[in-house]
Amino acid sequence: MIKDEEVNLSKITVADPLTIGGTTGDKSIRNIIETWESDIKYYENYLYDRSLIVGKYYEIIDGKIKPHDLEISDEVKLALKSLLWDKVDSENMVDPKEFKELISDWADLLNQPIPRIKRLSVDIEVEAEIGRIPDPKVAEKKVTAIGLKGTNDFDQIFVLKTEGTDEGTNELGKNIKIVFYDQDKEKEMILDAFKIIEEFPFVVTYNGDEFDLPYLYNRAERLGIKKEENPLYMMKDSATLKQGVHLDLYRTLSNRSFQIYAFSQKYTDFSLNSVSKALLNKEKIDYGLEFDQLSLYQTANYCYNDALLTYELTSFNKDLLMDLLVIISRIGRMPIDDIARMGVSQWIRSLLYYEHRQRNALIPKREELEKRSEGVTSDAVIKDKKYRGGLVIDPKEGIHFDVVVMDFASLYPSIIKVRNISYETVRCSHEECKKNTIPQTNHWACTKRNGITAIIIGSLRDLRVNYYKSLSKKETLTEDQRQQYTVVSQALKVILNASYGVMGAEIFPLYFLPAAEATTAIGRFTILETIKKCEAIGIEVLYGDTDSLFIKKPTDQQIHTVIEQAKKDHGVDLEIDKVYRYCVLSNRKKNYLGVTKSGTVDVKGLTGKKSHTPPFIRNLFYELLDVLSKVQTVADFENAKKEITDKIATCAKKSGIKRDTAKRSNIQCHDQ
Repeated sequence: MIKDEEVNLSKITVADPLTIGGTTGDKSIRNIIETWESDIKYYENYLYDRSLIVGKYYEIIDGKIKPHDLEISDEVKLALKSLLWDKVDSENMVDPKEFKELISDWADLLNQPIPRIKRLSVDIEVEAEIGRIPDPKVAEKKVTAIGLKGTNDFDQIFVLKTEGTDEGTNELGKNIKIVFYDQDKEKEMILDAFKIIEEFPFVVTYNGDEFDLPYLYNRAERLGIKKEENPLYMMKDSATLKQGVHLDLYRTLSNRSFQIYAFSQKYTDFSLNSVSKALLNKEKIDYGLEFDQLSLYQTANYCYNDALLTYELTSFNKDLLMDLLVIISRIGRMPIDDIARMGVSQWIRSLLYYEHRQRNALIPKREELEKRSEGVTSDAVIKDKKYRGGLVIDPKEGIHFDVVVMDFASLYPSIIKVRNISYETVRCSHEECKKNTIPQTNHWACTKRNGITAIIIGSLRDLRVNYYKSLSKKETLTEDQRQQYTVVSQALKVILNASYGVMGAEIFPLYFLPAAEATTAIGRFTILETIKKCEAIGIEVLYGDTDSLFIKKPTDQQIHTVIEQAKKDHGVDLEIDKVYRYCVLSNRKKNYLGVTKSGTVDVKGLTGKKSHTPPFIRNLFYELLDVLSKVQTVADFENAKKEITDKIATCAKKSGIKRDTAKRSNIQCHDQ
């Protein structure tokens, strides 16, 4: 694709992946001859070569895997036609037909019902060891409890009796089955747990890769349990099932894409207790005792509760997390346990690799792309970044009433689509394309064919903006349908938000600096041109940040004019994001607060809300925001200032800070 030409290659198929690579010397093919695509996992090759999509429905007919598409409602099909075909803008694509076909394929896939997955959460407790955590590789201490919580109201807890431990009082619910084992029956207890694990296609743990499953696996070996009776399988850096899927939610929920985009950064550390408190409003049980001081029933309750919390992290909000994993698997063309463990750049890599195979296109090697980047200069303005990022316009310091925040919907994905940005189209090999220059750079984009990144990211972007965001709000849909379309929209948002960044990330296999540089350059150009348009029609621009503009007291007609012009000149969608009753801008970028007409206060970047700020200051900060939320006019500010002065002085007095320090703090508060 880099050279836009057909090439002849030999394809080598082997029985053992280690023959391709993974061993030293001449035992691995890729160590002897020049190869392409020899660094892709063999199960991924299996999926790509057979066009198999994880999360899609299949049936086996005469020993062959055949796709099985479930019927989609007529209403949803009609919504696709009215919301998508009437709005989709493919005129700027080199081949509009290819673009529309891809959108249709995506819609068919993502509208398939999401399965309800049978699953079991597992949590274990191990004999306490003074001063250190038991080593799962050695597994010398006894397993004292195994908590099991599954779909269809499966609730069970196994507890090993230990010498000198009281039975205690049963605090478990009536539905929870508890089984006690004599202290010499640990092997029997683990075997009983293994039999249950084998009944479930999915097993869910919290930090089970590092502890629970390796410990169970190695403890079973130590107790003489036969390999064929052990359903677990150990890999290099994770544990799984011989037949089934293991999801370690610690790995999943510490993935920044889930933390930020799926769960709005509701949790900041990744312990089971913190995540459960933030997402479920539930916590681990704390008896205030050392673990070896608990009674048998307390141990049972503690262990079962951990299994329950783990399960509920997959089931809250109508199985939100499981639904997200299924949808992202469909998009990323990747096994669900890989999706749960790997970052978004890996999802995008897999999607692009899959699409290369569908087009019979050779996936380029890293050195081929690096060679094309040589000699291309770039003026980076951010430390440790090799190219210039988004544009941030200096804020006009002060208090501004009637402020409208205009947002470019999916700005970078829109640019990738509209300007045909991809590793093979930016600085393409065609002489005639060099006239199609990219502003503020010495790059150009291809005019002869659609870039693979442009067409894939562009189609996903159009689906989200023109289809799923609207569809999820349709009142005539069932609750299940609305949930599905909301989940799809969220999943697309996660992938689209990362789609431009991976191009400029050196860890990404298809890293190509000019493509990332071209995207941000067009973004800066688009913002600057839109600001010029605003000023030309009398709109005051107060602030601009990457993909949004703060404008003061615009009329409806002015807003309409700017939106139409952005679409016509740049092919991007500009929309109203928020309307502030007033906005307070500091002289620092990315530091402001805005109060909506309903009184909601949006805070961006201000130190008062940050987690490292002492709690007494943070609490005061939120009290002050409450005062500011009630301000309706400029005149109201005088009263607000007095109230803020008094609150700061009171807080300072309680904290032992001198009065003159409080006054200085108050002056700084007003200044900023």
